[in-house]
Amino acid sequence: MFSAGKIIIGVLCVVVIIGFVLGVYGFLRGLENPPKFDDTKITSPEAAEFSEKIQNYVVENIGQPIEGFNADIYLRAFPGLFEADFDGVETWEGEYAYANGKLTFERTKAQPITSAEEAISKEGHQTLFENAHGRLGIKLSVDEVVYGIIAQGLGKVTGTILLGPTCPVVKDPPDLKCADKPIFGEFIVQNVMGSVEFTRFGTARDGSFEVTLPVGEYYITWAESQGLPGAQGQLVNVIAGETSEYTIIFDTGIR
Repeated sequence: MFSAGKIIIGVLCVVVIIGFVLGVYGFLRGLENPPKFDDTKITSPEAAEFSEKIQNYVVENIGQPIEGFNADIYLRAFPGLFEADFDGVETWEGEYAYANGKLTFERTKAQPITSAEEAISKEGHQTLFENAHGRLGIKLSVDEVVYGIIAQGLGKVTGTILLGPTCPVVKDPPDLKCADKPIFGEFIVQNVMGSVEFTRFGTARDGSFEVTLPVGEYYITWAESQGLPGAQGQLVNVIAGETSEYTIIFDTGIR
């Protein structure tokens, strides 16, 4: 009986020692190879719903993209999206950036380039939703935001952009040489406060223009006002399915 007790105690000691050794070994291995955590941010339910709806729309109208959903696909599928809506949107291997009227892709990963590098990630869809939601109205539902970026929520703004006066004295009858001159250049579409850029467009040499925009109010200003003290933009209102015409005059300050 005494010998059997010693054997049992010895076995228990061996088990404890082995467990201790294995625990220390596992701890050290953990320091060398820390567990990998999924660093993908959890998107909000609204953003997840938005992502699902716009992806389904793309599949139904364009087809299933092989390499994932990127900015180019969404811009083709949704005329109501601006390139500026993709500013800061993360992809599998990089991030989109919008500046000076241009959308670019910047790689941020070190691994070899793949054909799916511009596919928008889960957290990228969160940013895209936030950008579009903030532009269209933070009180809108997901369905209303989706509606706002499809063709039914678009309208056109057309007209002429002029620069004047061009002479210090206005004559009666008017001197044709002093008529307002058309501006051939680049113009910026901003929010009504003039603090956020949405997109840009150019005029023809006669100053005429046409731009398609989602429903709402916008502020149009000159990209290069050349330091003119009175060169301010104009508010325009976009109505779904309609064309609004404006004559926009930038003041030279000549009096």
